Amino acid sequence: MTATPLGRQADPTGRPSRLSRVRQATDGDGAFYLLIVPPFLILFLLTAVPLVSLIWTSMQEWNRASPVPPDFIGLSNFTALMGDAAFWKAAGLTAYQVSGTVILQIIFGLGIALLFSRQFRGVGLARALYLVPMMCAPVVVGLMWRVLLQTDNGPVNRMLAVIGIGPIDFLGDPALAMPSVIGTDLWLSTPFVVIILLAALQAIPQEISEAARVDGVSPWQMLRWIILPIIKPMIILATLFRTMDAIKRFDTIYVMTGGGPGNSTETLDLHAFAYAFTYLDVGKGAAIAVVMLALIIAISSLLLRAIDPTTGSAK
Repeated sequence: MTATPLGRQADPTGRPSRLSRVRQATDGDGAFYLLIVPPFLILFLLTAVPLVSLIWTSMQEWNRASPVPPDFIGLSNFTALMGDAAFWKAAGLTAYQVSGTVILQIIFGLGIALLFSRQFRGVGLARALYLVPMMCAPVVVGLMWRVLLQTDNGPVNRMLAVIGIGPIDFLGDPALAMPSVIGTDLWLSTPFVVIILLAALQAIPQEISEAARVDGVSPWQMLRWIILPIIKPMIILATLFRTMDAIKRFDTIYVMTGGGPGNSTETLDLHAFAYAFTYLDVGKGAAIAVVMLALIIAISSLLLRAIDPTTGSAK
């Protein structure tokens, strides 16, 4: 008697077994759709449901301090924001914080990546140590820098006192609070830019650098005319990631200044938080969040269009 392989036994009714039907379904395109569709649906629902809920809430007159139930008012929350001076001030502070953070991170990140792309003793340890800020939670980083920048006993002011400077009220002076926040984000997120640009630099073929040296190209000419054009798509990609993250930076700012002093560091996300959870005007807080989302989508689209989708190179 010959043994029949498991799962290939004929059904008494003549129909293929359950395992055979599963194997037929997972052959070719069947396996593709079986593996792709469920996670896609889960991710789509996890993204679409909160997004639709946010947009719907932004069109409601909903004050949690009022016994009146939410009422649909269309785009009234958005038109009210256009005439709100506090909203435009928060938008200006967001532009200041995002531009200052991203520009400095790209400049410092490129410089450090160029340094780490060279071979010298201890370069591996230096690369590993430089990644430490990325391992810290933003809330922890905010608390750490709040202690470091304290006016009375902060380590930074103690060091400045040694050379006769200070004390400086970094977080209590409206003119210094935002630069202090930008400096904290610079410390926290520049390693991310370094990783991206270092990978791009190490992917440049050695033959190109050697040919340039043989032709007598100076280091500045090599950087300006050879290295930067090659890694330009990765610079744009790093700019895109950092811009999206900087626009929605909330945790470190909230921990360090809470939006103050006054409202000198109240960016759009803190402004939305204040509307939704301090003034309990949920509808207007959601409208500000929708404006931030539209801003991120617009900036992302502009940066992505700078990269040729067919070749992956910058235009």
